[in-house]
Amino acid sequence: MAGPALDEGLISLDYYARQQCSRQWVHFMAAMFAEFEERVDPAEADQFLESLGLKMARLLPLRRCASLEELENDMNSVLEGIDWGWMRIRETGSFIEITHGAFPMVPQDENRRSWLVPVLEGLYSGWLGEQGGDPSFTARLVGQPQGTGALLTFRYGRHG
Repeated sequence: MAGPALDEGLISLDYYARQQCSRQWVHFMAAMFAEFEERVDPAEADQFLESLGLKMARLLPLRRCASLEELENDMNSVLEGIDWGWMRIRETGSFIEITHGAFPMVPQDENRRSWLVPVLEGLYSGWLGEQGGDPSFTARLVGQPQGTGALLTFRYGRHG
């Protein structure tokens, strides 16, 4: 299985090489999230950030797609347009699995889950819900990323 993982790593490296990094916001965002994390309970912070992701899904709507391939293409088009990386989508039993790479990185406390995870959970939940997903379905991170910039894997479906 080294092949697909290597390919995905190369996709991310290629993306970062082409990405226009906005250094003017990195330290501001890091300070803002550090302050946010100090003032807000982690569960409340995650709820707030997930709500931001849901709102982003409404502000960045996708067309109605007839296949997962069309959906993946539309999602990648939007993500590329906002410099948020790339993603792959596939069906896995009772879930839709989403792999996301080359996402924005803002320095933060390594002991806390990435601020981007709940935003992406909300974004993918919103997008897939708009495609006709069950209202009780959500996107949730699977496992823990293995290092800075590692791929994030989400599963969309009923979590319980």
